[in-house]
Amino acid sequence: MAREPSGTAPEDAFIREVDEEFRRDQLSGFWNRYGRWIVIAIGVGLVALAGFLWWREEQVRNAGVLSEEFSAAQQGLEIGNAKAVEEIERFATGNYGGYTALARFTKASRAVENGDNAAALAEYKALAADAKLPQPLRDLATITAVRVEYDTLAPAEIVTRLKPLAQPGAPWFGVAGEMLAVAYMAQGKPELAGPIFAAISSDETIAPSLRQRAQQLAASLGSLPDVAPDAAPVADAPAAEPTTGKN
Repeated sequence: MAREPSGTAPEDAFIREVDEEFRRDQLSGFWNRYGRWIVIAIGVGLVALAGFLWWREEQVRNAGVLSEEFSAAQQGLEIGNAKAVEEIERFATGNYGGYTALARFTKASRAVENGDNAAALAEYKALAADAKLPQPLRDLATITAVRVEYDTLAPAEIVTRLKPLAQPGAPWFGVAGEMLAVAYMAQGKPELAGPIFAAISSDETIAPSLRQRAQQLAASLGSLPDVAPDAAPVADAPAAEPTTGKN
């Protein structure tokens, strides 16, 4: 028994020691009943943790493998490798996340190169309608589809499709804005086209070649000197009147 503290009544010391013995017996009984299951539970938890760490390593490793395979397929396309075409098809029809979307864009682009605009448009429109894709990729598909059939579309249709995407600061403002401004010019509305060209020319995030072209067009329309860097968005311009064909 533990030594009786000074100033403690003998009966209090006895009760305390009995209580300590009882708790030790309880703990011993609990461990005898449940200790085995506790050890098993800890073991299962460690196995689960190890499995998660392995899965994460596999995801990283597989991502690296996919990247190498897709890059090799793209390079193979440039030299006309038939196996590369099969690889792109595998990516395009499989479930490889972002690589599947990139492969579908690649297929559509190759269709344009081969003169099969119908197949390209079908793929671009399917990409634009795919709710699983990030919005910037869907917007890019919409813009590219318009570009493929630009010469056959009425200017009003081009305006309808591209106006929401041709906003300063938007990811594809340069490309969409240029095509939108040309459509306005085809409608005989240079007062709407000029501010767009000017806004493109002052946007330093846009490729220099596109900015230079936009600057020349804005200057030819007399819009460049009147446009401040914080010019109003394209959406604030008056809506185009529908037309049945190019003017």
